[in-house]
Amino acid sequence: MKLLLLIVFCGLAYGQEENGCAAPGYFQARLRSFDHENEFFRDGKFSYDAYEQRERMVEVFSEDATRPQRDELILHKEKKRYVVDLKTGECDVTAIDYDFHAIEVHEPAQFIGFSTVGSLDEPDMGMMLASWHHHHHEEGNWTQTFTRYECIPVTEVFSGETVDDHQTIHFHKTYFDVTVGLDSPDVFDVPQACIS
Repeated sequence: MKLLLLIVFCGLAYGQEENGCAAPGYFQARLRSFDHENEFFRDGKFSYDAYEQRERMVEVFSEDATRPQRDELILHKEKKRYVVDLKTGECDVTAIDYDFHAIEVHEPAQFIGFSTVGSLDEPDMGMMLASWHHHHHEEGNWTQTFTRYECIPVTEVFSGETVDDHQTIHFHKTYFDVTVGLDSPDVFDVPQACIS
């Protein structure tokens, strides 16, 4: 009987370990990101397509910005990046040499635990978050937080260095107002300023 109880309790404890997850295949959000090494801050509308490996970030425009603000479209399958300066309207098209980074728990990530935002006593008054940490010996450390059940991204922090030239990297991303799906079928169209 004691052995049976031990097995049941071990099973319950093991069952508390959260499995990894991937963000919805299509979503849009307000994204704020900060590169701590370069003191580079971005704030804008982020669109994500995991299926066709596309990302777009249209920054919030401000007249008194201290650096160029951009509309950036990255088409990973085509290995192209389109960047439009929102002040001048000029477009820069470049080739990319890096792979698509899916927004998901990186394996073999270690589950850190759950946290609660708000209250779970009333419906729609709070939510549970799940966090993971992943150390990769060549790249660095990832810490990611998603909503527990829907796997909506909340935060992502990375610190490490580039593989080729060992440049230090440290960035933080926070996702706000996430909506599953896309608000327009042409959100990933090449910007008009980039079409000759």
